[in-house]
Amino acid sequence: MGRTLDQIFKMSSLSALAQMSADLVALAEHSLPKVFTVYPLHRGRKFAHGSGWAYGPDLVVTNNHVADGTFSELLIRSRVYGELRAELVGTDVDTDLAVLQVDGLNMNPFQIRDTPPRVGELCITLGTPLDETHQDSVSLGVVSGTGRQIPRTETRKFEEVVQIDALINQGNSGGPLVDVESRVIGVNFLGRLLQEGVPSGINFAISSEVVRDVVPELIEHGRMRRATIGASITVRTRKVEHGFEPCIQVVRTASSDSPLKEGDYIMAVDGLRVSRRYDLMRILNGKVIGRDVELEVERAGKFMRIDVRANARPDG
Repeated sequence: MGRTLDQIFKMSSLSALAQMSADLVALAEHSLPKVFTVYPLHRGRKFAHGSGWAYGPDLVVTNNHVADGTFSELLIRSRVYGELRAELVGTDVDTDLAVLQVDGLNMNPFQIRDTPPRVGELCITLGTPLDETHQDSVSLGVVSGTGRQIPRTETRKFEEVVQIDALINQGNSGGPLVDVESRVIGVNFLGRLLQEGVPSGINFAISSEVVRDVVPELIEHGRMRRATIGASITVRTRKVEHGFEPCIQVVRTASSDSPLKEGDYIMAVDGLRVSRRYDLMRILNGKVIGRDVELEVERAGKFMRIDVRANARPDG
């Protein structure tokens, strides 16, 4: 005799949906003790809070806009340790990342995933949304897009932003975006609202790729040191033999004596191929300041190598 629809549904639920639910509960129970509420303090008074997560045994990563440097003190609240004072180690406006050191904290930190987020994969936001009574928040969603650019100022953008539909509400900023193995794939930093404060389902996180590049610099130097080659750039797509490819094009030069010319395509720097704006930003870090870098450039259909001095970017 064949199984009824009710029997089939019950078997399917037990073997798949129930197991998935149990796995998500286990993931939340494993991850949430390593997530914190972060409070800026002024004259002992708590201001609007954000979230953070364990990067090292006594190090917490959060957003720059959460750990605002205008506040003299910071406090974190841990479900394991209670409330502890925190010290600002380093901060970076361009990536909205900050690092705190917390005496008395001894955590098993999150693992940061080596591979970038993939469109369509499940993801979970963790943090303390809304007011401080709403703790231990988990929201499940999918990665909706990668490589997004979000305007920061008229001339600057947040690069390599991950778009997700898992909720990010006020207070979740700085919390981790994790995959189904509790590995960090991003840092929550922006949730878009429709009129009257209704969530849009379009939310953003700073990619773990950026976290891996920036956070060690913040720990070592207190800021992100960046170099400039004296040119503003934009990403243009051009037609090639088998379709289209993005290239970095120099749109203007900083001075008339620069070896770069308007319309140059920068193909590689010091032998490292570049196709995204972020590729160039990663290479032009503090380690190259004060020395020449070799650019592989295509100019009017001809390939050439050009040496350009990398100077410190005035604003870091």
